[in-house]
Amino acid sequence: MGRRQNDSEPSRFISLSFLLVGLISCALVYTVLSVVLNPNLSSKGSNFESLALTEESSDGGCCRGIEKLELWGAAVKWGSDFKFNSSKECCQACKAMCTGIDGPCLCDTWVFCGNKKACGSKFGECWLKKQKDIFAPDRQEAGDPVIWTSGIIFGKGEVF
Repeated sequence: MGRRQNDSEPSRFISLSFLLVGLISCALVYTVLSVVLNPNLSSKGSNFESLALTEESSDGGCCRGIEKLELWGAAVKWGSDFKFNSSKECCQACKAMCTGIDGPCLCDTWVFCGNKKACGSKFGECWLKKQKDIFAPDRQEAGDPVIWTSGIIFGKGEVF
């Protein structure tokens, strides 16, 4: 009596199925770990969307920032010597540094301290800054202990 030949087709599909399940599992683990281990990415995404939502006023301005957020970046105008009464005035000062119809602004980020009690001697300081990447702004701090309000200005040539 001869040996019966095993059909190798089912075992080939089983091996292929295990390989596919393994690849999908690795991709899911990588995605979850990327989000968990890089908190700046997830927090920037949520704050950035709020930052990009600006209020158009009747004069064509967009000056609404996010309270308790301090954006970082290279200072274009030092706040210790540059003070205003409101965050809107600070934002307008940043907008005034946009030079042309097209192209980026010289100032694309503003940071204002508007709470007299919390800010103390820093009250009214308006820091005008320039980001390396306006679509992924550098954030110094965010949350309850932060006394700053920050906003972003997009130039005409920069699209979200």
